[in-house]
Amino acid sequence: MNSRTYYGEYSLKHWLQLMLSENIVLPQYQRSFVWKEPDMKRLIKSFAEKQFVPPVTLALFNSKAQNVHTNLIIDGQQRLTTILLLFLGYVPDLDKFETDDVIASGDDSSEDDVDETETAPKSKIPVKWTIRKLFENKPSENTVERIRARLASDDKYYEFNYAGLNDDFFDKTYLGFSYIIPESNNEVEIQNSYTQLFRNINYLGAHLSVVESRRSLYYMKSQYQKYFEGQLEDETDVLCGITLLEKMRLTKIDFVRYLAVLSQYTILDAKNKDKVLKWYSSYSSRESFYSDYVSYIVGVEQESYEKKFDGFNFETTFPDECWKQRFIELHDAISTLSPSLGLNKDNAFTSWIDADYWLFGLIYYLVFVGKKLKDDKTLLIDQMIKEIKKKRDTAEYSKSPNRLGNLRERLLKSIEIVGKHVQ
Repeated sequence: MNSRTYYGEYSLKHWLQLMLSENIVLPQYQRSFVWKEPDMKRLIKSFAEKQFVPPVTLALFNSKAQNVHTNLIIDGQQRLTTILLLFLGYVPDLDKFETDDVIASGDDSSEDDVDETETAPKSKIPVKWTIRKLFENKPSENTVERIRARLASDDKYYEFNYAGLNDDFFDKTYLGFSYIIPESNNEVEIQNSYTQLFRNINYLGAHLSVVESRRSLYYMKSQYQKYFEGQLEDETDVLCGITLLEKMRLTKIDFVRYLAVLSQYTILDAKNKDKVLKWYSSYSSRESFYSDYVSYIVGVEQESYEKKFDGFNFETTFPDECWKQRFIELHDAISTLSPSLGLNKDNAFTSWIDADYWLFGLIYYLVFVGKKLKDDKTLLIDQMIKEIKKKRDTAEYSKSPNRLGNLRERLLKSIEIVGKHVQ
């Protein structure tokens, strides 16, 4: 279907008028509102600092059957809803609304063990709440004053006032748009076209890989690049090119995984050393933990549980960039220990179990603490790890090596073992 697209921008005040008058509406197929307070604050901060905010996509739909012209919000629901909510000064408590339908994902999170003393916040299951719930059927009832009065008396909403959001802010802050007008009168053709457009925006396209996503956080912070990449100054791999055999494939060892876990370990008090990765029991959720670590170091807002790295100071831990010399010490130690690491013919660890028992302790003491290995390092560490593995060599353990309890056990044992052979 051919169409014309127009571009422009409106003040936030004008966007508010369009929403309140229902001049722009949300299609039924749009997903629920899912943004939390940090997301909303991040948007306002972007506006206040004159950063780029992606434009909203609108599309005209003419219904002959109903004889109405509708401007559909194709993309931008979360942004527009946030603008209206913050103008009203009330935000829905999403935990109090009915949850939306969730299709089983195949995730084995039920296999992940969680310490019963760890009270995790409620999950981010989408709920059946969109901007439509703010409006009454009668347009005359949808003034700012009437909506505010309804929300103030409804315990499903709570007051949320963000500093600096005055009339001047909404008058002088702008958000761009693209407006699509179809060159067709065939309603089915138009509907199909918009459905495809919505799918293209929200589902298609090549997503960044894990590594690419993290790199996007520190690509302008060159002083941290080799730290996160696990490289020496000449770009030599600090782990001597050792890989991991996972699901019959040789994969690069995730150095950031070790840095993130050990950084949190260093700030936990003695009684809570076994609480690393709290609230990240599900294996599939841990990438958020690792990418948030990168965000924390480079000074970018984290996605969730923002206080999990509080107390870790990069400059204090690595004064004068001493991590660079410590990376050299780690590289040399790995090179010396290589015959004892249990690597296969491809220079790879054959499981996370072997990799963690060796690497957690080595990286902790040589990089974070600045110790060196004693001369008896090769034989004794190797023997102790083999003894520990014998005790843990069960089918259940091998089947779920990254179960949180298993990972924590390897972390603590690795640090205990290596700690006996450093000086």
